Amino acid sequence: MIAGIVAGLVALALTELVRRNAVRLRLVQIPNHRSSHTIPTPAGGGVAIAVVSTLAGLAAGFFGGTDLAVIAGFAAALAVVGYADDVLDISARWRFLIQFIVVVGLVWIVQPLAPAQPLFAWLAGAVLVVAGVWWINLYNFMDGIDGIAGSQAIAILGCALWLVHGGDPIEALWIAATIGAVAGFLWFNWPPARIFLGDVGSNYLAVAILGLALHTSAEGTVTPAAWAILPAVFVTDATLTLLRRMLTGQSWFSAHRSHAYQHLSRRWGHRPVTLLYLALTIAWCLPLALWTNADPTMAWLALPLAYAPLLVFVFVSKAGEA
Repeated sequence: MIAGIVAGLVALALTELVRRNAVRLRLVQIPNHRSSHTIPTPAGGGVAIAVVSTLAGLAAGFFGGTDLAVIAGFAAALAVVGYADDVLDISARWRFLIQFIVVVGLVWIVQPLAPAQPLFAWLAGAVLVVAGVWWINLYNFMDGIDGIAGSQAIAILGCALWLVHGGDPIEALWIAATIGAVAGFLWFNWPPARIFLGDVGSNYLAVAILGLALHTSAEGTVTPAAWAILPAVFVTDATLTLLRRMLTGQSWFSAHRSHAYQHLSRRWGHRPVTLLYLALTIAWCLPLALWTNADPTMAWLALPLAYAPLLVFVFVSKAGEA
């Protein structure tokens, strides 16, 4: 609790510092055809999250949480790339290459899989890498309206903290510190936002969540099925949007505003949609994740039960429609 409060206060101050110096740091975002805002707004608020969470991760490593320090280090590395992309607009080819290296590194070091057959290990590892790279990109895609990416990070990490309760106290402290850092940033990002997360923040949070999922799966404290359920709201929206754009012949690799949450925000505004997505994660995904974590044999039922209604929801909300 104390770690989260301290992290939140430090992130609050750092976010305000970035906001005040956004012009000097070249972090003012000019609205374009993909934007859901209409006035120039500072971006890069995720710098505060990355700094605070990384320091907490390094402290965890000092006290024995080596994997946590590694996860924070990989997340920080991709955050640096995200900052460079916010400022310089790095080509997609280089972004994918670096993301691939980061995810391979995480899977290799954390080692969430220990099957008896080496061939299965390689195949499962390849699936994890592809899923991890997609997760990093979809998290970035879903950071398009005020408060949505930050509030989802708090919800997912908060659920994870609940699931690991009574487990590794160092791990719990790092999760709490990261939640606090996001909360400090969210003070300025809640609708109407005064600063945006930026690629620096979405990259960091995506890798931190991915690394934590791999780590807790390897420990056996949170099952892979539970981790597949917790981010289901984001996964369904981003994935169905991509598939629908591909199937309808749209330019799926270019910037757009056709996610379900973007369609909804144009009708209802940012705050109601952000709160709706937050409620779906807490009220729908969390109970199912708790269920399958307590009884892993029920994953076959919990997974489709989690995703089926969400797929219907994002479909009728016009995910992927131009």
